[in-house]
Amino acid sequence: MNIFNPKLVLSLANEPEDSDEFNWWVQQQDIFPFLEHEILDEHIILYASLPHVFINSVLIPGVVLDDSSIQDLLKWQHSPNSLWSHVCSSDEIWIESPLSNAGSELLSKGEQIIFERSFDGDKSKHQYYEIEQKITHILDIHFMLERNSWCKLDRFGDIEDIVKITRNETGILISMQKQALGYYASLSGTKLLRMFDFTRYKSKSFWGWNGDNESLLQKSDAIFSRLVVYPGYGSYSRGIQVADIRIPQEEIIRQFWGEPVTDSGKKYATYIAHDWKNKVVKEISCNPSCLANYFTESNIPFEITPAFFRPEVLSKYKSDREKYQLESNSISCRGAWYLKTFDINEAGQVHTYLIYLSQLPYEEQLHWKQYNEKPKSPLSERAIKRDFEGQFYQKYDPLPSLKHKLYKLDRLNVQWWKLRDRNAPNKVHYPYTASKDEWAEEILNLDQLLVEGFEEKWLRNKVKNLGRNPEAKFRSLKLIEECLIGVNFDEDHARQITSSFHKIHDLRSKLKGHTSGQEAENIRKASLANFGSFYKHFEHIGLLFDF
Repeated sequence: MNIFNPKLVLSLANEPEDSDEFNWWVQQQDIFPFLEHEILDEHIILYASLPHVFINSVLIPGVVLDDSSIQDLLKWQHSPNSLWSHVCSSDEIWIESPLSNAGSELLSKGEQIIFERSFDGDKSKHQYYEIEQKITHILDIHFMLERNSWCKLDRFGDIEDIVKITRNETGILISMQKQALGYYASLSGTKLLRMFDFTRYKSKSFWGWNGDNESLLQKSDAIFSRLVVYPGYGSYSRGIQVADIRIPQEEIIRQFWGEPVTDSGKKYATYIAHDWKNKVVKEISCNPSCLANYFTESNIPFEITPAFFRPEVLSKYKSDREKYQLESNSISCRGAWYLKTFDINEAGQVHTYLIYLSQLPYEEQLHWKQYNEKPKSPLSERAIKRDFEGQFYQKYDPLPSLKHKLYKLDRLNVQWWKLRDRNAPNKVHYPYTASKDEWAEEILNLDQLLVEGFEEKWLRNKVKNLGRNPEAKFRSLKLIEECLIGVNFDEDHARQITSSFHKIHDLRSKLKGHTSGQEAENIRKASLANFGSFYKHFEHIGLLFDF
């Protein structure tokens, strides 16, 4: 099933108006081919409640499909509104499973996947669906209301729909990623059983069934049904489809231990890198088998062979701060991967080591490869101290120092400043590239972190308590000045104390807050002329606040 375009499935519910098409439709010759092809899709139908269509799925222990088991399963009487319940007799009470009265002995030993529930105390929950909790735990899937799906993070850190509810005026469909269900089926030793009921008739002239026609047993390798046809009037069929969708356990075990799940193995990119062991710059694979540690005598490059990149390689991780966590010298992608270290050298190049690149997904390795270039200057001083000399790097860096102090200030629970967002400091980074847009964006982020943290209401009340009469137009920075004046600072000194905040706020307004014009261009040119790069200019701004 195409979860983004369910038209093919919905077409099963469409009653033809043409008489010839209707007569063919009543024969139900399209049902088996549809089920046979649909079970091969990436997402498969678990439940469908549409006009003329009913499909419901459960997991059952592995069975041999002989005449006895087929006849037993064809007796199914089950739907998702069958729930766990308690049953009471005159002298005892017990819990009963949702499949205990499903009409089939084999089915009663199965595991229900979907549960239809309702709660009269909440109109929004007049009819809602749950997935067997054991399945959601094993697959680590979570319901997201805005996607109407049970979701998880894929290996790229993106949200993917595993079980999806598609609801419209026609009816409801619930589909599931077959690989995910196959994973669970393999662990639980079960097969997928789909029960179906297709009832077709002319809605404007249907008066029920007279019960005269005999049912015909239809079957294929894994689909069996009883079909009753009234030519030109209608038909109904009830059947089952048994599918072994289990993933081989050997593959699951390899996946669990992080090993390649295909015979071709994991792919690795090559990079222009400085093979300092052999004193050469050349193209080297990041495949761990092509690298050596200090304890292995060989001519192959060391694992910590550095590769160098244009700073634009980091822009991707700034553009989606919800997905990526960009630290001062590491990067992580939510629930997916982690780059242990990177650094910036004097030439503004980003550098990291081949062994850490090898731990990224191949697609992520290719992202880095497109920015790969020859080294323009040596590794950063911090990288040399930390990675080669085994020493703590203690040189002062204003931005991390400022962030650390803001965290400490927030923990003090002062009333005049609050950290609006616990992740706000992690959104502020140095501008690594020569892009004026990146520079302006980081100034905006820094201003939001610092200036928007002030509690204007508290400051205004404090000014009044100090005997000052603040104007209604005064904002937080002006109110701070008034507080300082209220405790006997002269006006010039008060203005000097808040000058750094005024500077960053003015920069934000001129570079980001309004349409950039000639004034913004003049600021850009002056910053580059005075500091040489946006990075150095931003470093200078950090110095102004870290006191």
